[in-house]
Amino acid sequence: MTGAGGAFGKIINETGIGKQLVEGMTGLTDGTGVAILIACFVISQVLRAAQGSTTVALVTTSAIFAPVLASLSGVSAILASLAICAGGIGLSLPNDSGFWVINRFGKFDVPGTMRVWTVGGTISGVTALVVILILSMFTNSLPGLL
Repeated sequence: MTGAGGAFGKIINETGIGKQLVEGMTGLTDGTGVAILIACFVISQVLRAAQGSTTVALVTTSAIFAPVLASLSGVSAILASLAICAGGIGLSLPNDSGFWVINRFGKFDVPGTMRVWTVGGTISGVTALVVILILSMFTNSLPGLL
């Protein structure tokens, strides 16, 4: 499954879809570091919701953004990686095996699992993104972020 995520990311890049996705997202704020971080988060979260696997979403999003990040100076690959991970936290839906683990072991019904696991995870992911965006303001002064 993980290898398939990497292959899927490679296919997305080779077809030009990845470049169009990134350019479309970054065009909103002239390609600043903040836009790249938000794009990493959003694409990771959309892929997670679409197919259920956090691992595949993270590997695919990383494969999409790796060439872009390599060509940009001033955007922290570390913060981009964290934004991708934060995007993988939320939107756990019934197509995710983790959703059913929480459902069964927590003895929740499906709406209860949505409230506890899906909403809680999404809030956690967005909170992590906010912290990442705050850290991005200090990229040049905090050691190790570039």
